[in-house]
Amino acid sequence: MALPTTEILVFPTSEAYQKDPSIVAAPLDIVLKAPGVQDAFYGLQVESPDTGYIFLNWDSLKHHHDFIAAPSYPSLIESLTPSLGGAPQMYHVQFSGVLNALKEPITEVFTFKLNAPEQREKVVGLLKQAEEVSKGMIVFGQTVEDENLYYMVCGWPSIEAHQERSAQADTQAGRDFLVTAGEIGIKHTKLTLYTK
Repeated sequence: MALPTTEILVFPTSEAYQKDPSIVAAPLDIVLKAPGVQDAFYGLQVESPDTGYIFLNWDSLKHHHDFIAAPSYPSLIESLTPSLGGAPQMYHVQFSGVLNALKEPITEVFTFKLNAPEQREKVVGLLKQAEEVSKGMIVFGQTVEDENLYYMVCGWPSIEAHQERSAQADTQAGRDFLVTAGEIGIKHTKLTLYTK
């Protein structure tokens, strides 16, 4: 059975997108007509608004691949261009659970690049532990494109709430271990839901 897959687009933003992220509505209108797409979220990175995010939830990876091969795909790229300030990076993740975090006021986008594959089991264990204590606000998954790159998305009421949780001893211990096994990226975004 095919698993639901989230497409994550990380891109340098144009000045136009920085001023008004809703300009991405035109390309999202195109993609949301595709079979197998569920919904979309878009936003600017809080730390650096010259980075943007689009999360597209698909019924399966095959649905997205079919859309890429469809005749309407070039018009999507053309309509997305005004939002881009450079080449986007695209990842696909089959997350461990429902993406409630994308609907929260602040979404933490946590990336982890595993440099010590022998630590994979322990890393996945830590990510699962974070997910279990989060009451549905944290999910994670390995990217399809790189087995050593993981994305975790976390929902927070505010950046301050995330900072308070990060200061707790158990969180610091987990982060300290992850730093020894790879490279961590922690960013935040305020996402807007865009539906059919």
